[in-house]
Amino acid sequence: MAESFLSTLWYRVAGLKPRLRPHVSVHRHRYRGQPWYVLHDHASGRVHRFTPGAWMLIGQFDGSRSVDEIWRALADVQDNHAPGQDDVIRLLSQLHQNDLIRYQGSPDVADLLERHERNARQIIKQNLTNPMSFRIPLWDPDAFLRRTLPAVRWLTGWAGFCLWLAVVVAGLATAAVHWPALTGNLAERVFAAQNLVISLVTYPLLKAFHELTHGYLTRARGGEVREMGIMFLVFFPVPYVDASAAAAFRSKWHRAAVSAGGIFAETFVAAVAVMVWAAAEPGFVRAIAFNLVLIGGMSTLAINGNPLLKFDGYYVLTDLVEIPNLAQRANKWWGHVVQRYLFNARTLKADPATPGEKAWFAFYAPAAWAYRMVVMVGIALLVAQRFFILGVLLAIWSVFNSVVKPIAKHLRHVVTSPSLRKVRKRAVGLTFGGIAVLALALLLVPLPLRTDTEGVIWLPEDAVVRAGSGGFIADLPVAEGAEVARGAILARLDDPPVETRVVVFAARVDEARRRLQRAEAEDRSEIAAARVQLAEAEAQWQRERERRLRQTLHAGVAGRFRPAIPISDMAGRWVGEGDIVGHVLPPRAEVARLLVPQEDIALVRERTRAVEVRLLGRMDQRHEASLARSVPQATAVLPAAALGEVAGGRFQTDPADPEGATLLSQAFLYDLALPEALADAPFGMRVLVRFDHGFEPAGWQIWRRVRQLFLRQFNA
Repeated sequence: MAESFLSTLWYRVAGLKPRLRPHVSVHRHRYRGQPWYVLHDHASGRVHRFTPGAWMLIGQFDGSRSVDEIWRALADVQDNHAPGQDDVIRLLSQLHQNDLIRYQGSPDVADLLERHERNARQIIKQNLTNPMSFRIPLWDPDAFLRRTLPAVRWLTGWAGFCLWLAVVVAGLATAAVHWPALTGNLAERVFAAQNLVISLVTYPLLKAFHELTHGYLTRARGGEVREMGIMFLVFFPVPYVDASAAAAFRSKWHRAAVSAGGIFAETFVAAVAVMVWAAAEPGFVRAIAFNLVLIGGMSTLAINGNPLLKFDGYYVLTDLVEIPNLAQRANKWWGHVVQRYLFNARTLKADPATPGEKAWFAFYAPAAWAYRMVVMVGIALLVAQRFFILGVLLAIWSVFNSVVKPIAKHLRHVVTSPSLRKVRKRAVGLTFGGIAVLALALLLVPLPLRTDTEGVIWLPEDAVVRAGSGGFIADLPVAEGAEVARGAILARLDDPPVETRVVVFAARVDEARRRLQRAEAEDRSEIAAARVQLAEAEAQWQRERERRLRQTLHAGVAGRFRPAIPISDMAGRWVGEGDIVGHVLPPRAEVARLLVPQEDIALVRERTRAVEVRLLGRMDQRHEASLARSVPQATAVLPAAALGEVAGGRFQTDPADPEGATLLSQAFLYDLALPEALADAPFGMRVLVRFDHGFEPAGWQIWRRVRQLFLRQFNA
């Protein structure tokens, strides 16, 4: 017998005669073509999966034979494929810790009491270590579910699925039609006082429906549901149901159906609610419907239904791809890869996994971590805008659980783990050396510092030909595309009432002058009134004369005339005051007008070393430019629609503005003097601009962005 099979601790377990506890049932599952054995602990509701190799031992634990007898018989049959004594000891420890086995002569009452106390301590410990999400068991709902199941059984099968599909499709169509109104000014509506009060009622009720759906689906497929209670999620009470018995179902489709039950329930309610919201008048009913749409639709798709978070969507994914405990196994696989190939711990044994599972492990762990950070930090920032202290606490808790705690755990593993004792120096050196190198790189190694923004090839305001007053286009002396000089006449307007008013007001001026002359000669007490009447008449006459003059449109700059519509369609057309009649395009593009975000204005003003411009459509060509003019005051209005996100630009606009011209955050205007190479650039085309600020270590750049985030979100 090989030495690697032996263990110095074997004497402590060799004489034990284990057997499975009576409340443990065994189920044989297949995952990706490989058999697994599932032990379902009905007392706790937990399930445990074991490989066929482990089952060769567990299956012989009948209480009549000792561990040594079982192992020797297995070693004689399996030879080199039999587990070693250390493997057997680890398996026994795992079974004992999870209360799956007992030994001959062990007192059941004492074990039960100890088990109950240990489970209670475990619940308290879990609640204390995760104060943002802890559970309080209250009720065994199995009898209630069993009695009421006949009334809803038809909804747990294909008939219920077809009903759900029809309602959700109708809800999606309604949401698509009313999407701008449904999502407009979302943050303000979510945190409105009325909506928060409604949430206190609708959220627990919707979650109760969600959890009961899990319970009914589990009970309809033969499982037991033995625990229901209240879970405080971020200090907010919501109901929960322990449907873990579904993990023992042999069919992966049954397991996935139970996991997806909550998603089905909430999206069904959201679909009904969005149709009610669209049909209802503004008021209390519409507010409740909007809240249900928000919770049951958007939050379900982003959080509960997303497989990158360990909620319902995650369990649906693990069942469908047949990879139980995907998150834990993915993290463990990455840990093995690091220890095996980076630390050179060649004696470590990897958990059994197929090539397909390894591909999932490689993708899932980093993707889940990144998405979890984005969601948690995003929620914290959103909450902090209205409830600063709570948002900061959420952010600290998220960073601690997702960054600080895992790093501390990994560092402790590197320093103390027995599995790394032979490569301890290498592991410690690479780990702490890597941290030191990363810190030095972040703080000392300079990296390019850039500010990227967008602008448009700017057409001078004088190049826009606008109607100075309303009128019919009577004459167009310049052909389309003709070269015109500055001041050239481009169009004449005709508005007969203007001519009439000029004659009328001229007559009134003449009359007012005669009245003034008569007052000066006959009655000097009326001179003041006559002078006022004359001034009013002259002002009205002058205003109408100026309006008549504005009916002749001149070129503000020299260039090529381009009418707003074809000249053949312009004759006799009415244009209002300020309407655009056409443009005079200068011979070359000289200026690009751009927006600089408020958070970047200090770098642009103080540290700009060079400016680079690239024309959209000619991204491979880079041109040097220079700043021509800056506006010292921030603006909240887009200089051109092409810069807004609706037109493909980078600047976000206020959804409440129907014209899409109001910025969500203020920015500063700059004019760039374009090089000769861009003289033929079309006016109005978007350009990409990069300001070069030299070099700065990445750590300082990150710190600046974090400070800007706090300043922008919280003014802190």
